[in-house]
Amino acid sequence: MIRWVYLIKYPEGVAIEDGERWYLGTHTQEAKQMVDYGLVSYKTWSRVTAPMGTKSRSVDFLNQWVRVTELVFPDWDSYKAAVIDAPIEYSGAPYGEKGFEYTTVFLGEEPEYDLLKEIPQVS
Repeated sequence: MIRWVYLIKYPEGVAIEDGERWYLGTHTQEAKQMVDYGLVSYKTWSRVTAPMGTKSRSVDFLNQWVRVTELVFPDWDSYKAAVIDAPIEYSGAPYGEKGFEYTTVFLGEEPEYDLLKEIPQVS
């Protein structure tokens, strides 16, 4: 399994309610087309507000993201078919060219280490 996780925020000056209305009402509905090419799970949730930061990441930095979205594909071929080979023509947001800003990461389904139970031996 390949999990594609997005952290999302809306452009400066866009009310969260306006961004959410477009993202949940339009963008996510269009993204469902990826099911035809291998998408097996598509989930989104509001982020949890961090009550404190750290030396390297302030509360403002941590709380800039307002939504998390996860797309799951069975393998890289399915991801490629859904995202690269058959890209969706998304509708633009009513408030500007960029509907949302994001950072993204790919995660595998099988953890390499359980760090509560083992210390990895790295050579």
